[in-house]
Amino acid sequence: MSLWGNLDAANNAPKQGATSGYGGSSGSVTANTQVYYANTRASAFVSNALVGVFGVDQTEQQVARTNKSPSRGQHAGWVIRKSGMGPILSVTANAGAVASNTHIVFTRGGPGIGTGNTTANAVISCNAAGYITSIAVTTPGMYANTPNAAVFTGTSNAVFTITMGGRANRVQTETIVAFGGNFTGDGTGIEDSIYPDA
Repeated sequence: MSLWGNLDAANNAPKQGATSGYGGSSGSVTANTQVYYANTRASAFVSNALVGVFGVDQTEQQVARTNKSPSRGQHAGWVIRKSGMGPILSVTANAGAVASNTHIVFTRGGPGIGTGNTTANAVISCNAAGYITSIAVTTPGMYANTPNAAVFTGTSNAVFTITMGGRANRVQTETIVAFGGNFTGDGTGIEDSIYPDA
C-alpha cells in the first residue's frame, strides 16, 4: 500500500506528513495527514488557525501563481495550507460618510476564509446631520481574512476600512509531495474556492 496516491481525495492524501509541528492537541494531530484533507474549518485542529491538506494539480498551481494567490505553493502536489486568524483592531469610514446610529454587519471576505470565524460587532455613532463621527469595535471577532462590512439598516455612502490584527490574512503553504503529473479528479467544492481551476 503506497503512502499517497494521485486521486484528489481523502483516501489518497499522504498517510504521513510533517503536521505534528502545527501545534494541535495530541488527539487531533496525528502522523496521518488524511484527517486534514480539504479542511477549511477554523480551529478544527489548531486553535485560531485553518490547517488543511490539498491536492493541487498543475492547472490549479498555475492559476494560483497568475492570480498571486496567498495559497500558491512551491510546486504542484500534496500541499499543507495553514491560514492564521486575527481580530478586527479598528474600523474607519471615508470622509463625509453618512449613516445612522447603528452597527456594522461583517460577512466573509474572500475565498479560503473558511468557516468557524467568530463574528465581530462595531457600533456607528453619527452627529445630528447624519455624518459618522466614530466607529467603536465592541466585539473584535476572529477571522482568517479581512471581512466585508456593511451598515446594518438604512442607507449609507460609507466605505469602511478595516484594520486586522493577529495573524489574519497570513497564509503559509508547504508542498509535502511534489507531483509532476496531474491528479485524477478535482477534490471537493470547498477546495475549488481556495485552488480554482480557472
